[in-house]
Amino acid sequence: METQNPKPYNLTKLSGFLGDDPQQVVEMIGLFLETIPPELVLLMEYASSGCFDEVATIAHRIKPSLDVFDLQQAMKVIRVLELFSKDESHQREVLALVEELTAILKYALKIMETELNR
Repeated sequence: METQNPKPYNLTKLSGFLGDDPQQVVEMIGLFLETIPPELVLLMEYASSGCFDEVATIAHRIKPSLDVFDLQQAMKVIRVLELFSKDESHQREVLALVEELTAILKYALKIMETELNR
């Protein structure tokens, strides 16, 4: 018997917001797939160059999307990322957090895209 890892996201909250309209859920997943990868690129660029205010801004901007898709592991990381990017004593940890967030989200995006294309 094959066991699968659970999906890193849950669409229950999104479906509730959209009134259980499957077409709108598909559209929101498509929008998420389109908007998150460029934000991850920007996060990496800003974290690598020490632009911590920009890191905090992007983290704050994408946090609601991660929440609505119930990406719990990503939410834990992004909360810390947002705080640490504003705290000089923790800014040396920002790049590692961005890398962790990127890995989590790339995995989730891959699964979403696979399911969307079924």
